[in-house]
Amino acid sequence: MDEKALHDEQRLMRMMRKTLTSIVRDTAPRDGNPSPLTEVTVLGIKDCLMVISSRETELARLTGRTLDERPHFTDETPNSHAVRISDIPKKTH
Repeated sequence: MDEKALHDEQRLMRMMRKTLTSIVRDTAPRDGNPSPLTEVTVLGIKDCLMVISSRETELARLTGRTLDERPHFTDETPNSHAVRISDIPKKTH
């Protein structure tokens, strides 16, 4: 499978996961009203999410990515600070 196909599949998996979790969130029981989803449907959604998660893990491994990557905003304060090697003082004895 070529790189573009892998990235396309990653995008597809992400879209399916987000859509399924939105459906679950939108149909969650509220204010004493039960969910309109049957137990069989809920189990089917869980199974789908497990398959999607497994495939996302495989795709991440194939593309050399990790699953802990998160988007960063341009105005976000970085968690690390880069130091140039030339700025490190030399030890003298």
